[in-house]
Amino acid sequence: MAEDLIEIILTAEKPSCGVLKKLSTVNLNARIFQINPGIDCTNHLMGIDQYSKNMEKLRDDNITVYKNQKDKTWMETRSCEICRSSAVSGAIIISVRIFENQKVQYKILLKNKNALKKLLENVTGIKYDYYITDKHLPGELTLRQKEILYTAYSKGYFDFNRKIDLNGIAQELGVSKKSVQSTLRRGMRKIIEEYIFNNL
Repeated sequence: MAEDLIEIILTAEKPSCGVLKKLSTVNLNARIFQINPGIDCTNHLMGIDQYSKNMEKLRDDNITVYKNQKDKTWMETRSCEICRSSAVSGAIIISVRIFENQKVQYKILLKNKNALKKLLENVTGIKYDYYITDKHLPGELTLRQKEILYTAYSKGYFDFNRKIDLNGIAQELGVSKKSVQSTLRRGMRKIIEEYIFNNL
């Protein structure tokens, strides 16, 4: 029988990640899109505001920066304690937040309790704490939800000066207002869950 996935929030004090250390010392707006942890090296896919103007600030002997494309920058550095442990345990790092004093919060997804145990056994040399969240992975939008959300968006339902109401969307699609309202609500909930799950 398959085990449930486990999601944890792990907060570490001053991990040795070269990319995160660099970002905490330069005054740049940056977002981490994805981290691919490895035992030796870890790749970070970053969104860095005005990269071409600020690339000098990112120069560091411990970081390899690959060519910036379409507002994303690939940065590679030696694996820190968290990335190395994630790689050993087969974990997926979903998101990362950087706080003051080089405190970093990781949202990590693990296959099962054994993977969690392996992750924690391998985090050494730094202070950290963690808790298991009770969130579930967000569901995919149904085709109906996509259709109604697209129609609502393209016809101006979400504009400040709303150009169409629920009745208008219902007429456009040939369904009831109640159906539009409930489908729109469920679709929006999934989108919000997806955003919160991946960004908070």
